[in-house]
Amino acid sequence: MMNTSKFVITLALMGFALTGCSGARDSKSSGKPEQRQQQAESPLPDSEEEQAGSAPDKSVSGEQKHETVRVFYGTDRNLTGSTQPKQFFGAERASLSLGFCDVSIPKTHQEGKLESPKIWKLEFRENPDKHVVLKSVEPASGSEFLTTLRETIQNSIEVEQTPEGEVSTGGEAFIFIHGYNNSFEDAARRTAQIAYDLKFKGAPLMYSWPSQAKGSLWAYKEDARTAQWCEENVTLFVEAIAYESGARKIHLIAHSMGNRVLSRALKNISQKLAASGETQPLFNEVILTAPDIDAQIFKDSIAPHIVQTANRFTIYSSSDDLALKASRVANSFWHERLGEGGSYLTVFPKYKQINVVDASDIDTNLFALGHSYHADNVTVLSDVKQVFQGVPVGDRGLRSLLENLAWKFQSKRSLLGRVFKGTFR
Repeated sequence: MMNTSKFVITLALMGFALTGCSGARDSKSSGKPEQRQQQAESPLPDSEEEQAGSAPDKSVSGEQKHETVRVFYGTDRNLTGSTQPKQFFGAERASLSLGFCDVSIPKTHQEGKLESPKIWKLEFRENPDKHVVLKSVEPASGSEFLTTLRETIQNSIEVEQTPEGEVSTGGEAFIFIHGYNNSFEDAARRTAQIAYDLKFKGAPLMYSWPSQAKGSLWAYKEDARTAQWCEENVTLFVEAIAYESGARKIHLIAHSMGNRVLSRALKNISQKLAASGETQPLFNEVILTAPDIDAQIFKDSIAPHIVQTANRFTIYSSSDDLALKASRVANSFWHERLGEGGSYLTVFPKYKQINVVDASDIDTNLFALGHSYHADNVTVLSDVKQVFQGVPVGDRGLRSLLENLAWKFQSKRSLLGRVFKGTFR
C-alpha cells in the first residue's frame, strides 16, 4: 500500500489528467459546457463515504433477449462529435478520458463468438437480441468513474461457506488492451465478450489507444508509432486502477501490438516501485496473448524489469498465427515475435513466474488470421479462466515442453488435419 504522500500525488496527477480533458470533452457534447466543466473538476473521492449510485455490470429488462455488460474505459482517442456509439471516438490522438460503455450479449450467444449481422442471414442491421452490440458510450469525470467502478467491484463480492470457513470471491477487475487494427467499438465488444464468457465477477475495463483500425502496411506502421506515443497515458490509467479501484485482484490482458503498450507501462511502473522501495506486486495475473513484440528485446530488456509488477505472467503463442508471420516480415525477416510458437517459441528459464503456453495445435478463427485465439477459442478461454483463478500451469491439463519451461495445449485436430498442416506434434 502506498504512503499518504504518494496517495495524494497519485490523486492529484489523476485528477489533473482526467478532469483536464473532461471539460474539453463535455463542452463539445453538452449544451451546458460550464456546468459539465464544474462537474468534471470535482475532486476524486478520498473515502467510501463519498460514493453514491451504482451501475450493474449485467442487466435484463422487459422482454429483451440479451444481457448488458458494463465496460469501463480509458482512451486517448479523439471525440468525433458523433452521438452514435460506433462513431463516438475516432483514430486521432487526444488527451486521456474516461467513461462507461454498455455492450449487449444475446442469450443465444455462443462462447468465444462475437456475433454480428450476416448478409447471408439477411441481417442488415444490428440487433442486441442477436448480436454483440456497442449500445452506448457515456463519458465521465474522474470522480464519477472511480465511484461507479468501486461500487461495481464491491457489489460483485460474494461470500461462500466452505469447510475451512467463509471465503470471499469476486471483487476483481481486469484491464484489456487491444492490438493493431482495432477501433474503440472492436475493443468494447471484445472486452464485454471476454467478461461474459469467463463469468467474471468484478469490473471489466479496457484501454483503447488510437489504432487506425485499418489493415494496411501504412496503418500498421502508424499504429506502432502510436503504441509508443500513448505510453504515459496507459501507465497513468493502469497505475491508478491498481491503487484506487479497491479491487481484491487486478489482472491485465494485452493482445497483439497491445503488448508493446502494456510492456512499456509495466516497465514504467516497475521503476516507480523500485524508487519507492515497494516490494508487493500491484497485479495478480498478466496475460500476453499473441504478443507482436520483438522476442529478443522482450527477453533481454523488458522481462527483467517487469516481473516484479505481478504475481504471474502467461504468454500465449502460436505457430499458426499468420498475422505475426506478416509482422515479422514487416519488421525484419530474422527477428522472431514473442507470440510465435512451435520452433520459434521463446522461453524464460530465469523467471519461474513467466509461463509460456503454445496454442499451435488448437483450432483458431480462420477469419481472424489465427490471431484472436485468446478470445474466440473455447479451449484458450477455459485456460484463461483457470489462470484468473490462480490454478498452477501444471494443473491445467497442458502438456509439458522443454522440461516445464513451456506448455502446450493437447491437440484437437484430426490426424488428416495435422498431416495437411505438415506436423505430427
